[in-house]
Amino acid sequence: MSARGFTLVESLIALLVLSAGLLGAWGLQLSSLRSHNDSLQQAAAQVLLRDMAERIRANYSAGARYTEIDTAAPAIDCTGSAPCSPAELAAFDLAWFAQRAAALFPGGDTTIGVEFVPATGPADTDAFAISLRWRGAREGYSAALRVPAPPVAG
Repeated sequence: MSARGFTLVESLIALLVLSAGLLGAWGLQLSSLRSHNDSLQQAAAQVLLRDMAERIRANYSAGARYTEIDTAAPAIDCTGSAPCSPAELAAFDLAWFAQRAAALFPGGDTTIGVEFVPATGPADTDAFAISLRWRGAREGYSAALRVPAPPVAG
């Protein structure tokens, strides 16, 4: 007498193998989504750093004021038609930078920094180092950008 068809045990083993495969695929998908989110945050950080670099380049006469990190909103809004001094514009830019960083990377662990880096030799130029640190879904991340200072005529 020959048995035909599947037994209950064979069906359960096939279901177990299928379940293990689906769990593995689900794990890979989840890991892929986390990595995608991390890369989106890195890209957003680079865009934010480039924007701040352009703000420093556009207002270079107040360059030293950019190293004074004060994240409080300044009294003057420099986006309107009211004229701003270079120092006021620098304070406005820093507050904008801090607000955008906090909005892009919520969680309270976001820190910004702008540091003046003097030239180390005759072939080197002064620069500003702009940095951003935040806590991602799995670990802490940081991004930095070095903005060369324009040469001094003379």
